[in-house]
Amino acid sequence: MSLDINNITVTFGKQSVLNNLTLPTIHDGEMVALIGKNGAGKSTLLRQMTALLKQYPDQIQYVKKPLSLKDIGYLPQEHRIHANVTVLELLITTMNIHSTSLIAKKESAEQGLFLLKDMGILHLANKQCYALSGGESQMVGLAQALINAPKVLLLDEPTSALDMQNQLRLLNYVRSYTKRTGACVIMVIHDLNLALQYADHIAVLHNGKLFDYGSPKTTVTSELISAVFNVDSHIIMVDHNPIVVMKATH
Repeated sequence: MSLDINNITVTFGKQSVLNNLTLPTIHDGEMVALIGKNGAGKSTLLRQMTALLKQYPDQIQYVKKPLSLKDIGYLPQEHRIHANVTVLELLITTMNIHSTSLIAKKESAEQGLFLLKDMGILHLANKQCYALSGGESQMVGLAQALINAPKVLLLDEPTSALDMQNQLRLLNYVRSYTKRTGACVIMVIHDLNLALQYADHIAVLHNGKLFDYGSPKTTVTSELISAVFNVDSHIIMVDHNPIVVMKATH
């Protein structure tokens, strides 16, 4: 299995956000981290992927065929549900948006409860969505993105509202899901150290183009961080893993 993203161009007025962007083929079970400055087009790319499926199916292909929207799980940057429904009801609705079968809904409830338990958030099942904290909403958003077993998972800053423990819990679960199912994952993330730890490949966006792409250890360097983020840093090794240490300016 593989995911191909080709020739993506996005403009807002006269401003070009993405300029004929093509990513190397993403293979099954791979996690790709999108990094870059604010405004580089990372979130725009994820949104555009879902928007292009019907208009330009050849630009986004899965196993050399046009990708279907039902095969995508998408966690947007701002995931807040203000409706008066419980978390479990949200998952049931997501699974059965076009179904009226009571049997299907019963099976969906069981599947929803299993997923919440597997993610370690079963205690949220009966909580009203509007009452969720930012971090809880992000974890529930991941469950909603996963409930239909997508082949492609698009995550837009999935750890932004989470504490350290839950950042690791969420990313560990995503990595486990990816390896277990062979899904392809594209994840926008600002924490370079999390990207280094969890991604199989790093895609660096800069000025609307693909600036660099490769393995975390060879791609994220002090020179790249300076060129893209205009920040001085150095890379240290901890347990054979690279860690980015930023240098404060005085």
